[in-house]
Amino acid sequence: MPGHESSYVKYWQDRFEIYLANPRRKFLVATFNEEVVGYGHTVHHDRATTNEESAPSGYFLSGLLVSPEFRRSGIGSSLTGARIDLLRPDAERIYYYADPENVETISMHARLGFEEYRSMTRFGKQFTLFRLDLR
Repeated sequence: MPGHESSYVKYWQDRFEIYLANPRRKFLVATFNEEVVGYGHTVHHDRATTNEESAPSGYFLSGLLVSPEFRRSGIGSSLTGARIDLLRPDAERIYYYADPENVETISMHARLGFEEYRSMTRFGKQFTLFRLDLR
């Protein structure tokens, strides 16, 4: 359905333009032969209120995506390590959350030092919140 695909692409283009204009977000990309094969970004959230079910204020790793043909080649780990290094001067800790069934991302982040912190709810769905203490 081309019309549907076109609106989907437009949605993500608009969303990325907003993200790229936000100084609280930092983007990194991985390239191969001058083509983008992966990206990851960070964001800083200031929460007005937090509770045991919500995400805390602070720096988050967000939006890691690697093209299927380049997965399991170290690109995700490299992008994640680079994002950690990018935040290191400004952050005491970094968070990310994952679906508890996403074993691949949880394992990769654990190799980089992230530890399970607690459960949280986002959009009515349960996630596991992880953190990396930098200091």
